[in-house]
Amino acid sequence: MTRTEPTLFGLVDRFENRKTDTVTFKGKMGLPIHRWYRLTPSFSPMLALDIAEHFELGGSDYVLDPFSGVGTVPLCLKYKGIPSCSIELNPYLHFVSAVKTKTFTDLCTLSRCFDSFIQLISEEAKGLTDEKRATDYLAAHAAFIPPIHKPERWWSRPNLAQLVAIRRTMLGLEDTGGHIDLLRLGILSILVPVSNAKHNHVSLTFAHEPLAAVDIVGLLRQKLDELIDDLDCMRDRPCSDVTVYAGNSKAVDRVLPRSPKVSAVITSPPYPNRFSYARETRPHLFFFEFIENAKSVGCLETEAIGGTWGKATSVLMHGVEPVNDIVGGLLAPFTANVNGNGQLMANYVMKYFNNIFEHAEGISKVCRKHAKLAYVIGNSKFYDHPLPSDEILASIFEYFGFSLDGISKMRRRQSKSGLYEAVVFMSR
Repeated sequence: MTRTEPTLFGLVDRFENRKTDTVTFKGKMGLPIHRWYRLTPSFSPMLALDIAEHFELGGSDYVLDPFSGVGTVPLCLKYKGIPSCSIELNPYLHFVSAVKTKTFTDLCTLSRCFDSFIQLISEEAKGLTDEKRATDYLAAHAAFIPPIHKPERWWSRPNLAQLVAIRRTMLGLEDTGGHIDLLRLGILSILVPVSNAKHNHVSLTFAHEPLAAVDIVGLLRQKLDELIDDLDCMRDRPCSDVTVYAGNSKAVDRVLPRSPKVSAVITSPPYPNRFSYARETRPHLFFFEFIENAKSVGCLETEAIGGTWGKATSVLMHGVEPVNDIVGGLLAPFTANVNGNGQLMANYVMKYFNNIFEHAEGISKVCRKHAKLAYVIGNSKFYDHPLPSDEILASIFEYFGFSLDGISKMRRRQSKSGLYEAVVFMSR
């Protein structure tokens, strides 16, 4: 028997039936600068550019991405001459966005900086692909092992030893600003490729056997060459201003300065699917101390929209009430079904949309009178009960004076039957 699920709006087709690489991270892996760091739950530059063209954005606009991630939207708009800003809560992802959108012009100095570091690290890491030498090196330099829980779960001894050699050398360098930041990004971008973790699913999983010893210095050399090549490829392009703010998009109006007002929002918030950006970026957060300790990671997850990992789970266990009757009324048909199978997930859904309500209120305060919004979001399923996240989000924004212009289902997601990604178009 087919169950009819409640819906809130009739859906309008637009941007429909897109290929995977025009929606997901796969569309950026061959593009200069965009390819520097892989974040699986990020979206394609092609989608960001198509939305900007659909909105007919130009140099007089000011665009906001309140969920910056790895900076896809501001990076796209930078080279289209469209001023933009973004907000990111995760300190590591904020770093990635800021470095990727920064303008580097002195490539000769950059190249010399990279060459000098590779020479230093080649001497420090010599012979560390050998298991015994790696073990001895780790014992001698235990203070430089990244303070992540069970580092041996992430990296085999030879690979961990080489990374410790890199970390030890980096921490001894004088900080010279942008050049060192770019070097840091190059190092951080190879942490997962040389680890025991795999991108077999949206979230990282661990292989059954540790990864064999890899020539990490050689791999880093290739990555740093890629950074230089990409910057050289883009250096004659006209650029617009980009600012990446560190902050929480549950309170957009408190993060952004009062002017200029935003004319368009192009973004993709976390989906209500329990994905944890804090968990996914743990090795990076700890490697160069973007975060103090495991407790801080738990606080980061708790502050994020939704949040179901670590400390955030214990918060959900205490129960979550709707922030107001608007959210409570919208979710009643859906949380009743979810609650029948698990109170924790019903609490999660409630917290997620409580946070979206706070976010929408902040967006309403920073936007111009005729602002245009595009939110890329996926629906969810909990215990086989569909949750139309796109429609609920649109209804929340409607409360703050934004009209729904259309919801376009762009592609089916492969993880579960009935899941899709959509772009919600709204205007003021």
